[in-house]
Amino acid sequence: MFIDVHTHLTDKAFDYDRKDVIERSGCVALINNGYTFSDNRETLALAKQFSIVKVALGLHPSETSHLSQKDIDAEIAWIAKQTFVAIGEIGLDFTYDGHEKQIVSFKKFIQLALKKNIPMIIHSRKAEKEVIAILEEMKAKKVILHCFTGKLKLAERAEALGYSFSIPPLVNHSHQFQDLVRIVSIMKLLTETDAPFLSPKRGERNEPAYVQIAVKKIAEIKGMDAKEVEHAIFANYQRLFS
Repeated sequence: MFIDVHTHLTDKAFDYDRKDVIERSGCVALINNGYTFSDNRETLALAKQFSIVKVALGLHPSETSHLSQKDIDAEIAWIAKQTFVAIGEIGLDFTYDGHEKQIVSFKKFIQLALKKNIPMIIHSRKAEKEVIAILEEMKAKKVILHCFTGKLKLAERAEALGYSFSIPPLVNHSHQFQDLVRIVSIMKLLTETDAPFLSPKRGERNEPAYVQIAVKKIAEIKGMDAKEVEHAIFANYQRLFS
């Protein structure tokens, strides 16, 4: 019962074999994260075609950094009226300009997730400290830190606040993700791919089937059986998304 809590199956990289990719994923749930106006709508359409595709709606910080607040607010109002399981992909990314604009929009998305009492799937590149501070300030609960690359002390703080971490297949050769898995309880781990990005196979497209690579590596690091890790991650998913 594999889970991919953060994927982008609406990406054009899957235009020629999307159905095959979904069917061979081996997953029982694929959470497709919307990150632009058009992608949110494509995510809803994809979920209508495939029952294992679940909907997360949001705006990536690369979008909120430059869009008008009026347009962002209109999208948030539209999202609030849809049917979805999580708010995502949202967060902060300080490799882009418009930091204050990103923060304003991030807080509004958190408010929506809290109102709906659903998980939020969060991007935090080069802004991990700020993201955790805002989440703590707003008393966020159902938090999934996607592809977290902050300092381990920040990860420990996030875990103490009750947040979860989604681990990509890159953990197979990334010391940073391996260290993260080592210090975080299995009760706070999930799996993701960020497909088609972050492929564990150089030069190749990533896809949801590769969450099995992450599960095997997590098991190795934790000294657990792979099946035991698979079941633990599924249980973590159920607790968050029930």
